[in-house]
Amino acid sequence: MGRVVVVGGLNMDLHLFGLRESGGQAPLVAERHLVQPGGKGGNVARAAVRLGAEVTLVARVGDDDFGRHCLDAVAGDGVDASGVIVTPEQPTGFVAIDLQHGKHRSLVFSPGANESLAWDDVAPHVAGLTADDIVVAQAEVHPATLSALATALSARGVPLFLDPAPPDRVRRDHLAAADVVTPDLDEAALLTGRADTSRLWRATAARELRAAGARRVLLKTSESGALLLDDDGLREVPTASVEVADETGAGDVFMAALAVARLEGRGWEEAARFANAASAISVSRLGLGLPGRDEVAALERDLRAATPPGTG
Repeated sequence: MGRVVVVGGLNMDLHLFGLRESGGQAPLVAERHLVQPGGKGGNVARAAVRLGAEVTLVARVGDDDFGRHCLDAVAGDGVDASGVIVTPEQPTGFVAIDLQHGKHRSLVFSPGANESLAWDDVAPHVAGLTADDIVVAQAEVHPATLSALATALSARGVPLFLDPAPPDRVRRDHLAAADVVTPDLDEAALLTGRADTSRLWRATAARELRAAGARRVLLKTSESGALLLDDDGLREVPTASVEVADETGAGDVFMAALAVARLEGRGWEEAARFANAASAISVSRLGLGLPGRDEVAALERDLRAATPPGTG
């Protein structure tokens, strides 16, 4: 099986539960909090290793406690962290996340060392890759660095799996280089400049993103699963019904599982179903819920059994 190289953010996540105003000029009050290593790059790398892939992470952290905790987390899961550069002159990035009824909203994001990740940092770790490998990248990477990566991978036929988050940093050349782009509904709305007003809109958004250059689009539609659009047309890939505890990192788990399934030679619909199963387990847990291979495989079997023929 090929390798996964993840190019993306590595920072500390501060989860704030039950956040409320206390009146006047007083600070917001959180009922409780949880501090965990995160960043979309770090999350994808750790999730992919737990699902059985060989993974290298390329990122930057500061020379501080946050950075050391982040490095310990990725290395502890078995990620090759040789591509993570410690940046003494900048702090490790962090994000403060408001959690309300399982839904998350980023309140404050300080990219810190993430913003300094340059093409020269990335190039040595993708130089030997082939079409049998996969590079996963997010728009957390500086747009110029992502453009250089996209150009290099396209020239050598190396698949690029692109998470277009945050969408305001995504360029057309990023989409054009992507073997698959995986927006959620909010990201698709911002990328296409259209409001999410109906289920029909979802198909339109997928088609517009593909028209912008992406080889295929896998639109994450939350509780209903995902929409897959490629040369074989548009089809729905359902997911499991679970009680949502915390959706933080679920998209990263989805991407990791998708890459692992594709490396194993699965077709796109089957890979998307595996990714849906992994994401469903993730949202059912507080904090960053990284599922194991056996539990994802079990839920995927249940999904397959419950899916009528011809519907994904």
